[in-house]
Amino acid sequence: MSDKILKILIIGNAAGGKTVLSKSLSKIYDLPHTPVDSIQFLPGMIIRDLNETRKILNEITSQEKWLIDGFGPLDLLQKNILLADKIIFVDLPIWRNYLWALKRQFKSLWSKRIELPEGCNEATLSHTVKLFKTLWRIHSKMRPELLKIMSRDNIKHKTIHIRSMGQWKLVHKNGLGYISERKI
Repeated sequence: MSDKILKILIIGNAAGGKTVLSKSLSKIYDLPHTPVDSIQFLPGMIIRDLNETRKILNEITSQEKWLIDGFGPLDLLQKNILLADKIIFVDLPIWRNYLWALKRQFKSLWSKRIELPEGCNEATLSHTVKLFKTLWRIHSKMRPELLKIMSRDNIKHKTIHIRSMGQWKLVHKNGLGYISERKI
């Protein structure tokens, strides 16, 4: 395998800084950036049919170069983990996700996230409640499973596990060569 990084998968809880990190790494490594939220959601915050989402993500991962920000359907997650040259698992303390989610919700009163399709409004109480429940569900149920997956011998060598803001800032500013890979 070449040392050149052509395929990056960035995963982690909602409101954890994945998209900001993705935009930076997309520029550093000259990779097309795909936020999964831009695919999963249709106008009105309607969830796209899973088969359509799978088809779109499979088209992206069949390309020579990509940077995917987010999970997508879970059956594709394992496939994309295997396809990626590098996996970045953003795993900051859960309180930070809640804080950033609150900040994001507040900002959405004035402007929507650019990665969402037109007609998506996150500035509602019902969406905020759903987001906060999702944060806990991912942290308590999905995170332990991700930790197991990332510790597999065929995956751990290409995984960067970001656990602190210091690590996040280093990768955001300088790319992947500036952080040591750590075993989970």
